[in-house]
Amino acid sequence: MKYLLLLGLVVVGVASPQNRRSKSSSRSRSSGDVDGTNNGSEYHYSWVHDGGKERTHDSAVSYCNRLGGGWVPISIETSGENSFVTRVISQHKLDYIWTGGVKSGSNWRWLNGGSFRGLGWSPNGGFKRPQPDNREGDENCLAVLNNFYKDGIKWHDVACHHPKPIICERTA
Repeated sequence: MKYLLLLGLVVVGVASPQNRRSKSSSRSRSSGDVDGTNNGSEYHYSWVHDGGKERTHDSAVSYCNRLGGGWVPISIETSGENSFVTRVISQHKLDYIWTGGVKSGSNWRWLNGGSFRGLGWSPNGGFKRPQPDNREGDENCLAVLNNFYKDGIKWHDVACHHPKPIICERTA
């Protein structure tokens, strides 16, 4: 009888930490859930999983990277993908999102190294000038804004410290 009791305590003691790890592991795995797909890519919408938390660009990039499993900030490389992102923003009634677009010197690039074509720049921003306009002097990150300047859902260069949600992307 003592042997069974001791064995039971050992099993409970060993199983408890594993259960805790398992819950934590399933939590981080569920944070990598796929919320949308388009043309060979899968997408994860941060606001669906974190209560709508907004992050600086650096923090948003880290959010995608911490998901693991190949998740990176979205790069909008085709007009079809741009239309997809526009629909997501509209359907979710978002004001804006971060992308993986950053300025290097005077050129724009995607953090994942994808081809940057500048498909969705707004014709006007805060100063009614075409984007990118570097209005704040340090607008080195690319956000997609939802009619912020009465211009529809368009790309804008934005200072990276502004908080926004992000769409993460990976190959399906």
